[in-house]
Amino acid sequence: MQVSSTDPVIRTESLLVELGGLPILRDVSIEIGRGELTALMGGNGSGKTTLVRTLLGLIPHQGGQVELFGISDRDFHDWQRVGYVPQRGTVNIKQATVAEVVATGRLSVRRPFAPAGKVDRQRVSQALEQVHLADRAHRPFTQLSGGQQQRVLIARALVGDAELLVLDEPFAGVDLGVQDSLAALLGELNQQGTTVLVVLHETGALTPLLTNAIVLREGRVIHVGTPPTEPDHYHEQDERAEDRLLRGLIGESH
Repeated sequence: MQVSSTDPVIRTESLLVELGGLPILRDVSIEIGRGELTALMGGNGSGKTTLVRTLLGLIPHQGGQVELFGISDRDFHDWQRVGYVPQRGTVNIKQATVAEVVATGRLSVRRPFAPAGKVDRQRVSQALEQVHLADRAHRPFTQLSGGQQQRVLIARALVGDAELLVLDEPFAGVDLGVQDSLAALLGELNQQGTTVLVVLHETGALTPLLTNAIVLREGRVIHVGTPPTEPDHYHEQDERAEDRLLRGLIGESH
């Protein structure tokens, strides 16, 4: 299938997702173009996590369409083009160096059970340079600060030659100074051509760098365009069915 370079990186049309028989996403139609830096916002239970997991192929949809790089999700197999950074608190890494953690991002592009080769090692080094941690390659992951660990997870997502980077709450659990530095890094990656989708509660340090924002409420899109300046634009919801069902049906890990 010939895909145009102008096709949106992400497109959904009238997307319907149900979990446990309950509708979690309803009539969600969005487009994210190449080179954009987009915030996905909304309160707890708004559908952010479900939408991300559906885009990543982890949750089936019961209606509508999902396309990645102009290809229907039914026919899309080039997952090395998509890098995913889960919330740091959901990642359980104990005995591994920084380089070893990043190298796991190459598994999707290597033959099964094949040892790492020269290209793999080069890409690990390049990814660590991209996140400014080349000098930490042989340090234990657990000895890094929270912000540095987040950078390592970003490098792991990039190392498979990702063109689209999806991050789930990258600012969670880090102080404002670290948020500023992570925002600057995401801005750099975006300027280098990486399309970025970031799940956020508030835009914070990313505000001046964002191309646009998508805001969900109760499983529906209520805003697309300029990022809202006030959290009350979508207001924080009490925990709803989405979070409870996700924990029960698919667990917390990626």
